Amino acid sequence: MLRFLNKKRIINIFIALSILIFLIAIFVIILRDNDNMVTYKSELLENIVNLENIDLLYLIDNDTYVLLKSKSGSANIVSYNFNLKDLNIKYKGIEYSIDAFADKGSYISQRFIKAYDNITGSMDNMSFYTGKNGILEYDYKEGKGHIVNNVFVSQGPNSISSDSVIFDVNNNYIFFKDNVTVTYVPE
Repeated sequence: MLRFLNKKRIINIFIALSILIFLIAIFVIILRDNDNMVTYKSELLENIVNLENIDLLYLIDNDTYVLLKSKSGSANIVSYNFNLKDLNIKYKGIEYSIDAFADKGSYISQRFIKAYDNITGSMDNMSFYTGKNGILEYDYKEGKGHIVNNVFVSQGPNSISSDSVIFDVNNNYIFFKDNVTVTYVPE
């Protein structure tokens, strides 16, 4: 014959088991030696992939593209963002092309390029460079960008230097801002 325990006794057994499990958990936490534990962090869980010898081509339209080359870097495979070292940037449009080099840079969501530190480059018959902490940012879709931190642009014997440069490739203008110095040698 089966006999059922009354509800009060079942609740008491459940409470006793709960207290026992709680005490075991506290005991394990106290005895565990945190200093000897090895922490493990997987970059794959963060969707990061390390790369070498990177060639990244982004087509803006049939006649315009950006080619990024880098010795090494990392990519977030979900957001499609890249952090690159020893970056070579080639922008090719209908009317002109730009070649630039930087110590490091970022390619963000198929829309932005950012180059950092010791930026040098050329566009048609002009050349440019920045100071050690130079930053170049460019938005492909808007065709707008800026360069900051001791920008120097030269064309033959003529040059312009400033703290920052704002440019718009779609509307074909360059604006030099703050501490502008112009050197012009007439022909």
